[in-house]
Amino acid sequence: MKHVRLVLLLCIAFWCGGAVVGHAQDYPRKPVRIITGFAPGGAGDVVARILAPKLSAILGQPVVVENRPGASGTIGANLVAKAQPDGYTLLHGEISGIAAARSLYAQLPYDPIKDFVHVTRLVTFPLVVVVPSASSLTSLKELVAQAKAKPGMLRYGAAGVGTAPHLFLEMMNRMAGINTEAIHYKGSTPAMTAMLTGEIDYSIGSLSTTNVQVRAGKFRAIAVTSASAIPNMPNVPPISNVVPGYEAIMWHGLSAPAKTPAPIVAKLQRDVVRAMRLPEVKEHLDRLSMDVSVTTTDEYTAYIKRQIDMWAKVIRTANIRGN
Repeated sequence: MKHVRLVLLLCIAFWCGGAVVGHAQDYPRKPVRIITGFAPGGAGDVVARILAPKLSAILGQPVVVENRPGASGTIGANLVAKAQPDGYTLLHGEISGIAAARSLYAQLPYDPIKDFVHVTRLVTFPLVVVVPSASSLTSLKELVAQAKAKPGMLRYGAAGVGTAPHLFLEMMNRMAGINTEAIHYKGSTPAMTAMLTGEIDYSIGSLSTTNVQVRAGKFRAIAVTSASAIPNMPNVPPISNVVPGYEAIMWHGLSAPAKTPAPIVAKLQRDVVRAMRLPEVKEHLDRLSMDVSVTTTDEYTAYIKRQIDMWAKVIRTANIRGN
């Protein structure tokens, strides 16, 4: 009897394993969705839309980008966490919805580690601090000096509570010993628009959301968040020139729901890495000062865990709470 049960269990295991492998070999058989938790026009949307057509060509199926903005990226992340783990619904995630969310929200409806398999990191890049071209502030040194002289008077724009722009500037505030007021908008693009109308004194964003206005002479770039200047803005100094030790790098990556079959995850990782390494993709991203920084699934997961710890300290120190 024990022998019969063992044979049955082995047959079931073989059948299930064969079904998973067969399913993975057929993947994908229909369009794949990439969910981004932010509004169109921001860096998260831009990277996803650069990747999508290249990945579609490799997979042989349409890859569609869907914007599900709100709650600092957590609406989109929760949608993917609850989706079927079949490789057809993926998350284009970044700091706020993945690394910061656990510390921001007391009742987060998903676990950033347990509820996802983190396929690969995609890009890393610095953010740029900008002021209106008509501003009396011509450098970060002047901004910090004015903030110290008039605590709480300067206002900056961010893309929502706990988003990367918010966290990056609050980290700078803590390290510089200044106090400025955050004004939150539904994305980086609306924050930049608000600066044009004089609602805020300064803001921060990716090159993709700031460079058009900088080139048009409407914004002045005064600092970058990387440890050194970037090739596309060689005359713009790093924040660390004024705030020693400061460095903050933005990142985006691709994740799938937990329990997505390992063969599908492995295929996605290989094909996404292949797409990101295409010369035309690198050239496009270079123009935006974004570095292709693809990883293995294990490397990306370990990286996210380090980022969770890093931003938890900033959130705690700055007393930031999710809405």
